[in-house]
Amino acid sequence: MTCYHAAMRSILVVTAIMALFFSAATIARADNGDLLSQARNLFAAGDYLPAAEKARAAGGAEGLALATQITCYYGRYLAPEEERLALFENAIEMAAAALEFNPNSAFVQVQNAHALGRYSQQIGVVDAISEGLAGRVREHIDAALALEADNSAAHMLLANWHAAIINNSGFIGRMVYGAEEDEVFAHYAEAIRVSPEILQIRIEFARAILELDAGDNAALAREQLEVALALPTETAFDGILRSEATALLNGLNGD
Repeated sequence: MTCYHAAMRSILVVTAIMALFFSAATIARADNGDLLSQARNLFAAGDYLPAAEKARAAGGAEGLALATQITCYYGRYLAPEEERLALFENAIEMAAAALEFNPNSAFVQVQNAHALGRYSQQIGVVDAISEGLAGRVREHIDAALALEADNSAAHMLLANWHAAIINNSGFIGRMVYGAEEDEVFAHYAEAIRVSPEILQIRIEFARAILELDAGDNAALAREQLEVALALPTETAFDGILRSEATALLNGLNGD
């Protein structure tokens, strides 16, 4: 065999190996895409735990972050009380793994803040603050906004961060963490500007300001809840939120 033929054979072998590699990578991406699509469809239909499992199986930053989000929603709204702590601990682990894959994803940073926030609510905000979780939540929110200034979920979480600290730590929270009531309104205004059609933002806004001052903020909270109830319900989760908005509005109206 001539040197020319040997070289050509080597080139052909390398080309074939590369083709197999890229073909396998393409198939893997397609499989992951299918799993993510299945996860989103299951979530939309209200099959939360199977949806989270599909997303987790997809892996990578997007899959693990989506699994975190769905797990947190299930834990917050549907899970039995005795299961919630374990669910939020699991969500924190998945979010941290997603962060290792891609720390430059605003969605990943938001879900890290989301999971830590839900865990903090479960153990009690005062205990969470004493454990330094408030600072960690804020770091992830700030990172998300640095990556994507118009991320409505990050603005919503930052507004809730200010509200939670004020409601649970008062003057000390304001001094130590710089929590401000005006920031609650400012960041919810930004979230609504970016995503006026999202029910969750309207409902969380109403809840946050009612917890700050139910008397002074009742009219604005009622307005937000009425807007939320006028928005279309597209998923099972929207249905849960709609029921929550109805209950909050009935409470304001004394029903």
